[in-house]
Amino acid sequence: MQLRRPYYGFVGNGETAALIAPDLSIAWLCVPSFDSFPLFAAALDPRKGGSLRLLFEPAVHPLRQRYLPWSNILETVCAGEDFKVTVLDFMPWGYHHLSRIITLENTGQQSMRPVMRWQAQAVETKAYRFRSRFQGSFQFISGPEGAACIGLAGLPSPNSELILKPGEKQRFWMVLSYGPNLTMARQNWTAGFYSSLEENLCWWKKWLERARRPRTRNQEALTAYYRSLMVLKLLTYRATGAIIAAPTTSFPAVPGGSDNWDYRYCWLRDGYFTALAFDAAGYHDEARNFYEFALSRQEKDGGWYQPLFPVEGEGGQEYIVEDLKGPHGERPVRFGNEAIRQIQLDNAGNVLDGLWWHFLATRDREYIRYHWDAIRRAATWLERYWAQPENGIWEIRERKDHWVYGKVLCYAGLTAASHLSIELGRLHWAGRWHRAAAAVRRQVLTRGWSPQRRAYLQHYGPDAPLDISVLALEFYGLLPANHPRLVATVKNMEKPSLLANGGQEKYGGLQMWGGIARYEHAAVPFYLPTLWLARYYLHAGNYERANELFQICLKNATDLFLMAEHFDPRTGEQWGNFPQGFSHQEIVRYLLDYAYVDI
Repeated sequence: MQLRRPYYGFVGNGETAALIAPDLSIAWLCVPSFDSFPLFAAALDPRKGGSLRLLFEPAVHPLRQRYLPWSNILETVCAGEDFKVTVLDFMPWGYHHLSRIITLENTGQQSMRPVMRWQAQAVETKAYRFRSRFQGSFQFISGPEGAACIGLAGLPSPNSELILKPGEKQRFWMVLSYGPNLTMARQNWTAGFYSSLEENLCWWKKWLERARRPRTRNQEALTAYYRSLMVLKLLTYRATGAIIAAPTTSFPAVPGGSDNWDYRYCWLRDGYFTALAFDAAGYHDEARNFYEFALSRQEKDGGWYQPLFPVEGEGGQEYIVEDLKGPHGERPVRFGNEAIRQIQLDNAGNVLDGLWWHFLATRDREYIRYHWDAIRRAATWLERYWAQPENGIWEIRERKDHWVYGKVLCYAGLTAASHLSIELGRLHWAGRWHRAAAAVRRQVLTRGWSPQRRAYLQHYGPDAPLDISVLALEFYGLLPANHPRLVATVKNMEKPSLLANGGQEKYGGLQMWGGIARYEHAAVPFYLPTLWLARYYLHAGNYERANELFQICLKNATDLFLMAEHFDPRTGEQWGNFPQGFSHQEIVRYLLDYAYVDI
């Protein structure tokens, strides 16, 4: 099996999520929800971010991390001379705590007196302050948004000594609970002991039994598939059905750069991609819950005037925390996301196309009939606004353009609305939206093409860059995969990028050290474009190149088959917020697209 680089383990409960470092520290956790201010953020800022650490004498060093089979229960092992520590971390679905089962083992030939200590230090900022106090064997941490209670059962205090005979093991149970206040956090701590390890193993196994199995005999591909499904589940906010892009904020997207964004929100685009993956894999309830959330945020005129939403529907305005920085000094560190004010034309198309695929997966005509008014208003909104400029899929803040991707999703949304109308016998609307979709197709195929570059480009105009997102022309049926213009576009994409070839040419491609960038001038490859190009080759019948690109993504995933947004094939480093839903949903969809091909 390919050796991969360790990074962080990921556990969650449908409300929030934690990153567990190989040294046993909890390095990221927001309470009480994904988009709350982080309690621990050492994964972002090692100096001021704060963490919950376990310290031992004799000292131990990281040995390995893995998930228990068929579960999201993380096992982290550290070892030293004649001494081993094993920690199982899990966050039970529907509960408000993180459980840590800590096992100490004497692996030597003599009795020993190991010392175990734990330290919990919250994020240190001037703008947002936590208060901490000890009471017996408990530590209480409170902030403006919520509170946490940390306690270890079996030892009288955070600093304790015990005796282990040769071969002896001792087991302790730590619970970190949270709530809107200290009283609720303490009550949730008590409830934490009613959720057993075996119960959680059974919960995940039962959930995974519902999954459609991809047709592959490649064990690594299967492992990545099931891990990706669990990541997508953990990015789902249980109470509302919102699906977040990633559980972290401001993890640097590129080395030393300022592209540090907050992804702890529900983008309609990201959520739609994940809902497509859920429906394809057989998880129709999860997909439907997302569509219910999206439809609850629709405006009266049928549109969505912000591309992202907090998990409870309110907030999300961007601000900068001046006294935090990234792991290598990257700034700024942002909380909230200014893209909430942008116009992105694909919003309505995402929802309409998603509802069509949800109908095809479930054949639930009554569900579509129930939401007919929302469908009609969304399609009418697309008819009215599809020709307008927008900020686009990559959310460029400085300008608006006629993005090819956005136009394609307008076509897809209108086409989906036409199909849904036929299913409900509303033929007048079906014909109207079919004609509107045809008008969109004519324009984008004409104005999106650059005769000079021999390629479809990111947006209309001769100065637009090459962009992976134009593969949507094939994914949504505007052109077949082997159309000469699309083949020419992909040929340009496969050229080395300007950065990868030293900037010796006027134009570059998207190929970067084996991975694929999202557009020209990018700094590092991106998992989603690499997998999109793989899926294009799959549809074009070039299975060898498709599998090669897929394997590049697997090779660059972490040792736990987790993926950030960007990656560097030269070093195996993950860049950007982690783990990224974009990346994992595409693993699922790619493998399920391989329905009739062995890999």
